[in-house]
Amino acid sequence: MCITYSNKMTYLIFGVIFVIIVVLILHRVNRNRLSRQLEQLRATWGEQKTGPFYFERIRKYADVIKGAGFHRLTEQTVDDIDFYGLFSIVDRTVSRIGQQFLFRKLVEPTDQVSSSSENLIELVTNNKATREDIQTELIQLSNSDAYNVSSLLEERLQQRPSWLNLLLVNLLMIVLFAVLSFSNPVFIVFLIPPVFINMLVHSWNKTNAYQFVSSFPQLNILINVSKRLLKKGDVFFSSDVEKSILNLRSFQFSTSFINLDRNAGVSGELSQVGTYVIDFIKAALLIEVFTFYKVLNDLETKRQSIITLFDFVGNIDVAISVASLRSGALPTCKPIITSQGKMMVFENVYHPLIKNCRGNSLSIKGKSVLITGSNMSGKSTFLRTLMINSICAQSIHTCFADRFVSPILKQYSSIRIDDSLFEGTSYYQQEVKTMGSLIKEASGDSQNLFVLDEVFKGTNAVERVAAAKAILSYLNRRNNIVIVATHDMELSELLYKEYDLYHFSDSIENDQLRFDHAIKPGRLRTGNAIKILELSDYPIEVIEEARRIVGGALGL
Repeated sequence: MCITYSNKMTYLIFGVIFVIIVVLILHRVNRNRLSRQLEQLRATWGEQKTGPFYFERIRKYADVIKGAGFHRLTEQTVDDIDFYGLFSIVDRTVSRIGQQFLFRKLVEPTDQVSSSSENLIELVTNNKATREDIQTELIQLSNSDAYNVSSLLEERLQQRPSWLNLLLVNLLMIVLFAVLSFSNPVFIVFLIPPVFINMLVHSWNKTNAYQFVSSFPQLNILINVSKRLLKKGDVFFSSDVEKSILNLRSFQFSTSFINLDRNAGVSGELSQVGTYVIDFIKAALLIEVFTFYKVLNDLETKRQSIITLFDFVGNIDVAISVASLRSGALPTCKPIITSQGKMMVFENVYHPLIKNCRGNSLSIKGKSVLITGSNMSGKSTFLRTLMINSICAQSIHTCFADRFVSPILKQYSSIRIDDSLFEGTSYYQQEVKTMGSLIKEASGDSQNLFVLDEVFKGTNAVERVAAAKAILSYLNRRNNIVIVATHDMELSELLYKEYDLYHFSDSIENDQLRFDHAIKPGRLRTGNAIKILELSDYPIEVIEEARRIVGGALGL
């Protein structure tokens, strides 16, 4: 049947119209997707994330890159200040890369205050269009698989099997028998054993390399996102990032030959025939296997390039996160960093994890601080508040206060100590171990902030006071700043020349204890332990005897 010219034109026109319709539909779908993403970004601006937070994965980058930075918080301090709760409040990142980068910044307070980071924060705060444009790029790294990019930064990824070189002989045999089969088909039979061996190795490699199923594609996305972010303006350009992208071109090229998805092409549809054929050729010639180990070797030599891109994208995301935090409901300020010296100033500083937390003000000049106070009056919370804000000042340059003035410090704490039953360690032994580590740090070159709660609770009163006095005097040497809370009134007498004295107090109203949680100058004159017994309906003879003993001890 003859097809006329007009029919051909009709088919062509209909074909063009069909293509245009498909393009328009895809364009509309993409626009709707971007619109939904923007609505979500705008709705969550300034708001705290609802989670969930997968901290084993979030902390991966910080653990892999752990090295010779200025300072890293000890696990003791991480536990003392409820670090993971703090992170949940601070984190407003879009990408998983940014989230991991933020974790590292918080757990490794720096000694450098970067003006470029502050400029970036101001830019995304004041320019909504730029911020949202960047956030739509960062969303591409919001899949949980992006956490796995950090696994490519291990010093040793996966060692190439020594026996793999023997398979080169197998490949040579396949090529030889394939060429000979053109002259004599019988050689096809000789192809079967070496091809079968290669198929087995190919299958083994799929399983062996499964851990990289997500990390390779996500690294590829990280590279492409970095390329686009470089073009967002001069403030985002970095020659180091540009060089790192060029250095990773071979990775992008090589991974185009690799398909690590073990379930790819299993649907059995006829449209998958081409995929099956290509996969068979790759398996027979071990293209994926050799390429895979080449890529791993290549990545080990280009580890720094990956870190450069990771930090580049992470820093941008964290800047937006900090801008969102500052725009939220929690009052914040930018800290004032001073030169080294025994001086800190806090005005209306508060704990971000406590709803409606009372702010407190304190000025440290020349002396450290000893805080006494009754039970539940707020001493431990105040210690955590100061530690959290000191860390935030040197990591995200944002504090939960009206004013926060501080030199660059290394932060150490001993607030929450538990005995280790599994290690056979007593409470006192654990205290000795912790205090020993602080004493070691006190002898270093850096200025330190030591925040302590109840030194040596695990031993008798006489030795506790003696040991605590000696240790607190030692920690207070040079410019170190020590902020310690205690129930031991005797320490006030022993340390008043080295420490300024403050206290938290309580009052009784309608037979109930009331706390104002306000720090006050001077030493505490009375305690509330016996009051609490009385309000808990302990027998009157117990209360009276306890008071007689206290009165005798104090000479009342």
